[in-house]
Amino acid sequence: MAESKKQTVNLKVGELLKKEGFVQDEDIQKALELQENEISQARLPVEQYMLNKKYLTKIQFNKLKEHPEYGTLPADQLAYKLNIISKKNLDEIQSRRTMQRSIGEILCEMGAITTNDLNYILQKYSKHQKFGEILLRQEYIDEVNLNVALREQTHRTDPLGKILVQKKFITVDQLYQVLSKQYNIPYRKLEGFVIYDNQIDKLINIVGYRYAKKHMIIPLMLEANTLTLAVSSPERLAVVHELAYVYTHLKLKCIFISEEKFDELFEILYGIAIKESKADADNRSRKETVSLIDIDLGEDVGDARDSKSANLYGTSTIEAEEVVNFIIKYGIVNNASDIHIEQNRKKPRIRYRIDGILQTLKLAWLDERINEMIGAIISRIKVISNLDIAERRMPQDGVFRVNYYDREKKQTFDLDFRVATCPAIIGENVTLRILDSRNADVGLEYLNHSAHVLEPFKAALKSSAGMVLVSGPTGSGKTSTLYGALMHINHPGIKIITAEDPIEYSFPDIMQTQIKPKINLTFAKLLRSFLRFDPDIILVGEMRDKETASIGFDAALTGHLLLSTIHTNDAVSAVTRLLDLGIEYNQMASSLMAVLAQRLVRTICPVCKKEYTPKKEEWVLLFEKYPEHLTFYTGEGCEECKFTGYKGRTLISEIFVVDRNISLAMNRGESENEIRRIALKEGMKTMLDDGIMKLDQTTLDELIRVVPHEMLKEFKTRK
Repeated sequence: MAESKKQTVNLKVGELLKKEGFVQDEDIQKALELQENEISQARLPVEQYMLNKKYLTKIQFNKLKEHPEYGTLPADQLAYKLNIISKKNLDEIQSRRTMQRSIGEILCEMGAITTNDLNYILQKYSKHQKFGEILLRQEYIDEVNLNVALREQTHRTDPLGKILVQKKFITVDQLYQVLSKQYNIPYRKLEGFVIYDNQIDKLINIVGYRYAKKHMIIPLMLEANTLTLAVSSPERLAVVHELAYVYTHLKLKCIFISEEKFDELFEILYGIAIKESKADADNRSRKETVSLIDIDLGEDVGDARDSKSANLYGTSTIEAEEVVNFIIKYGIVNNASDIHIEQNRKKPRIRYRIDGILQTLKLAWLDERINEMIGAIISRIKVISNLDIAERRMPQDGVFRVNYYDREKKQTFDLDFRVATCPAIIGENVTLRILDSRNADVGLEYLNHSAHVLEPFKAALKSSAGMVLVSGPTGSGKTSTLYGALMHINHPGIKIITAEDPIEYSFPDIMQTQIKPKINLTFAKLLRSFLRFDPDIILVGEMRDKETASIGFDAALTGHLLLSTIHTNDAVSAVTRLLDLGIEYNQMASSLMAVLAQRLVRTICPVCKKEYTPKKEEWVLLFEKYPEHLTFYTGEGCEECKFTGYKGRTLISEIFVVDRNISLAMNRGESENEIRRIALKEGMKTMLDDGIMKLDQTTLDELIRVVPHEMLKEFKTRK
């Protein structure tokens, strides 16, 4: 193992790039040929070099030779003096002739890799050239002065380059030329550079003030889909990696600029000096533009508990904070409903539930950080969730809130996160549920319930008393439907009270309460107390035990409209579940008004959607012979849907209405199957029927994946 690691370290940069899958043999070969050509060109007289590289025309060259200073002043400097070439051209010529470009730099210019890719490899395999060695090779400094600065550095925290500039051993330009060589990032003086007003608004919407100031990075230019960022210190290059994976639709470029130029451009962009006084900061308008990156975890980085966790795992607090922030941002940007941080015998991993399916996040740099600091990452999440970071033996639950700016709607939203930790055989696992407050603002009409479900559901909600249930597994959109129902029926003339576990979204004008099992505050206890508050409508999070079900039906019988959820495979199965909870048939017949059951299915990506003919093994589960009357669609996979063929989700649902015939069947004590038969005979459409009607939005495969197996068999028999 040690031998293998040694062999890897001894590999050249080109070989490492190939090993990591960034380039092919032909890329390396082409880069080597270009490098060899550059070396031979650099050995030519400077006049010939400028001619070959088209800095000079033959006419300009002849003019140069006729000048009296030709032969005494270097040709490149004379050309600059005569305004034949620009200062930028002069710097390029001198840099190219004195500083041989590495294979990595050439591959970047070829477009085979990005500077981010190259720096990732150099960092991972410790291949960055040493700062002092480059200084000596370029003859910017001698060994005596370098050793003086190195000795002084042992007593200071400043970087070597800063010390060298302060002692006037090198110039600022020389410092950044060496950093440019070391990190393969271009250095630009930006003399005469202008940021126009129409660009400023776009740029500060991408990188907001707080993020720019905290991470010392500024956006300079947005052309087509290419964003140019600037930093004045190599320590800030890791931030470019983070932004690259947040703004996946943009190509990011980075340049070095001097600290002085950075401060000047920062003030132009954000309208305030980066080295502002505390009074200036306090007086700054709260109306400043907040970008997507400005995620405030509502917790001070300097918290003592955070420092303790950092020391415990040997990882800096800032590192753990930035990794956690990235994990959260990625989930928000990609519309994930849950984030899973898992540890197993192989290695830790991050998975996101996107459109109902768990997807592993595979980023080489992130995998490396997670492997190194999984303990610190989990501790960081515990700190912002107000959990005990020392408790690793027992499960814990917590919450935290973040704030972000939605550029499409141009609004700032709060996102709540429910956190659950649980010890496993290797270490703690953490799951974060993302609760997006925007989902609470979606009315019933916009949830995509079909008319044959929505109309009877609305009719049930008009009743002054009775029980309406919503059924479905975890993550099937039950809460959205219930909140949509509350929005539909809420008006100033009624009182609504809720008992939730937990409160997922807050509503004005509604009394919302949350159960607290630690103090034995259960659904049943809250429900019993609600009856003394003169409510018109009660929402209970779940009919999960006999006591809650019993009190709920009593409330429905005594003139209250009660809404709740129940876990069953379909709508009619709620009958059997309620019997298990101790509710008699006659109670159901008199109080139960409707049960709506639903599932979320993935919708076909509109960009790559196409008509297709499913294979027999797909349609035979539902039909005896191929259904010629139906048209099927699928998604081929494209960049828009990350090559899954799906983008977003929609509802399929069914509603079981307890009408007169169903009530009579219940009073007779009929079985669930008989009640289902009666409901279907009266025209009830199942979730699968609803899904078949939506085959222009989803796929047959998706329906088969989501719908209960018994419903598939029943559908085929019925058809």
